[in-house]
Amino acid sequence: MKKLLLPLFGLLLLFNCPTSSAQTVEASSSITKNILQIELESVYTIQKENNSTIKYWSIPSALFRFGLTDGIELQINTPIIKEELWENDHLVHSLNKFDDVQVGFSVNLWKEKNLFPEASLMLRAILPTDSNFKIDKFGSLTSLNFSNFISEKLILTYNLGFVFETDNSKSAFYIANLTFAASSKYHFYAESFGDFANKEFTSFNVGTGLGFNFNEQLTFDLSVAKGINHSLFYVGGILTYALNTQKNQ
Repeated sequence: MKKLLLPLFGLLLLFNCPTSSAQTVEASSSITKNILQIELESVYTIQKENNSTIKYWSIPSALFRFGLTDGIELQINTPIIKEELWENDHLVHSLNKFDDVQVGFSVNLWKEKNLFPEASLMLRAILPTDSNFKIDKFGSLTSLNFSNFISEKLILTYNLGFVFETDNSKSAFYIANLTFAASSKYHFYAESFGDFANKEFTSFNVGTGLGFNFNEQLTFDLSVAKGINHSLFYVGGILTYALNTQKNQ
């Protein structure tokens, strides 16, 4: 059965399962039954505002995905991050932490038909990890994920979602990704992503990247992105490994 390969920030490619599926843009179809996929992501981000600079590393973060059925997958995201705040080129704050955990699932809704896109629904609970852990501080992430196969090598994937953070803030987001599979080994993409609140864009970004498939189980991707309406730059890499747990029993 063919699946989507979705490397960092939305790289897509088709080949036979079991396969890797690493992404920030989310797939419109879940991984297949009994496949365990592990995604290790490391991102370095610099964001500036006036005389302040925030530097962020994920070192790395891990996403675990398991195919409960061919249409439903379970997901656990465990971010490990480092943050630094600089004022006028002086370090004023540094923090290493295990960030909020996300636990949830993705379910396929329908397949692509002509111009009607394939779709899935992703739901995650955001669980705070600070010392003041309380039920009423739970957050949530909801996303509708779509894709259209323009040709055998060209795929458009896009997500529309909404986030309630653990601090009670809320925002909506989008990701639009166009990927070209140059061969069975290499793939390239261009992407736009951002979020908005109170009917205004709070961030608008564009990115590009490339990926290499070592085999059907192991993939590495590298990407860069830049903010358009704010001062942001990041470079990131993700290593994805997928295994069939049924064969290893």
